[in-house]
Order: sequence, then structure tokens, then C-alpha cells
Amino acid sequence: MKKSVLLLTLIFACYMSNAQYYYNDIVSLKASNSTYKKYKENNILSVTAKSVENDGSPTTGFDYWKKITDGASMIYTHTELEAAGTSDDIEKYSNDRLVRSQDSSDNVLTVTEYHYDNAGNIALIKTQTEDTAMGTQTTELHQWFYTGNVADSMIRIKNNTDTTFVQFKKGQNNNISEELWVKKDRIIEHYYYYYNDKNQLTDVVRFNLKAQKLLPDFIIDYDDNGTVSQLTQVPQGSSDYVIWKYIYDDRGLKINDVLYDKRQEMLGTITYTYR
Repeated sequence: MKKSVLLLTLIFACYMSNAQYYYNDIVSLKASNSTYKKYKENNILSVTAKSVENDGSPTTGFDYWKKITDGASMIYTHTELEAAGTSDDIEKYSNDRLVRSQDSSDNVLTVTEYHYDNAGNIALIKTQTEDTAMGTQTTELHQWFYTGNVADSMIRIKNNTDTTFVQFKKGQNNNISEELWVKKDRIIEHYYYYYNDKNQLTDVVRFNLKAQKLLPDFIIDYDDNGTVSQLTQVPQGSSDYVIWKYIYDDRGLKINDVLYDKRQEMLGTITYTYR
């Protein structure tokens, strides 16, 4: 089967939603808030995107746009993917931070609330998901604890009964070096984090089941401005991987996502336009 940029974008997004808590709740949230600030600083009112395959043909079924409204406090995002249907997301920002998101996709509605402490650290994430087709509703809480603005632990509670304790170890320069998921006194997942000499996160590593050794889930490269310029993803249980290269304009706004396979063959490009 042809690996289109559309399909791999979908796989990447689904994989990220189940990835490491430190990466998702803290690293990615900070990056998202930073992108929002760039929209606001540059008075961006809308974003559109086009996706093309490696042969230059448009990606079938792809449609994407953002609208920034209400004094840059609300962002509406519409996404259509042939393999996943339509998704509409509403994000609310306060003090340059995401405080609420609402995502509707087919028959599933997901509402997430973000609460921060006085130092601006994420303190609590509350997510409620309702599937009207299945008649089910789930809740998930992430409660974060810190020492000196560096995460010590997190408690994940699903449906008020299913509890996982997430512990963090710190390494050089007080960076998070390990993430351990503990449930019923047993470690069920273990991640390792590595950094460059600028204290930028470069590798997220865990035990790869297929290779039977420690391998990176993600490898992150940065440009001279400290912005992520490349992200390599290695799916668990697979020897394959993909490479995302990001290109920015002089405002720091991303204008291209370029996707490559492990043979360095380009699979497709997503181009963003701002107004």
C-alpha cells in the first residue's frame, strides 16, 4: 500500500496521543502555547494548508484551516482526512496559555481543561470524552507535582477508579531523565530522555519490542534559533521510521512540513499559508 503523507500524518497524530506524559503534557503543551504567541504577535487571523504527495498530486480528501478570533483568544481548526473523517477543534486561550479545547470528530466529543499553577506550570489536565454512537463517557485526570518548577510526579486517574502513578527522575542540569509508569506496585512503562549541551530535549527512548533493545521513539533536531527543525519517529514494534522536516519563515511561523521515509525519499509536503 502506498504510504501517503495523509496516512502517515494520521498515524503520527494517533501515536502522539498515546505517547509519554512528560512529552505530551509539558513539552508539547509549551510548544503549542509558543506557536499561539507567534500567531498573536504577528496578528495572524487565519491559516490554511495544502498537502501534496511525492509526485506533486494533491493528497486526496485533505482539507485544513484555522481561524483566530475574539482578540486572539479563540482558535477554530477544521481538519478533514480521508482515512479519519472530519474533526473540528475549538481552543480557548487566556494569558497566552491554552485553557480549554473542544474536539468533535464523527460521534466523539472530547473536552479538555488545562489548569496552571502560579508559576505557569501545568497543574491539572482534565479530559472528558463522550462517544454518542457507543453510548459511553470517560474521564481522565492528570495531576502534576513539582519541585522548583521541575516535575517530580504525576497521577493519572481514569474514570475515577483506574490510577497510574508516573514518577520522574532527574539528571544533569535538573533535566527530566526518566519517566516510569507504576500501577499496582509494578512498572508498566519506562522512558528515557536525553538532551544536548543546550539542555534541549533530543531523544525519547524506550525498550523496542521488535528489536529487543532500547531504541528512540523520537529524535529531535533544532535550528540556530532553538526551534524544532526535524523530528524522527520510530513506531513501537517496528523497524521502520519517518522523518519530518520543518521549514519556517522569518517570523518563526512554520510554512512547510516535509515528510521522508527512512531511505530519505520524500513522501509529501504540507504547505501553510497565513493571513
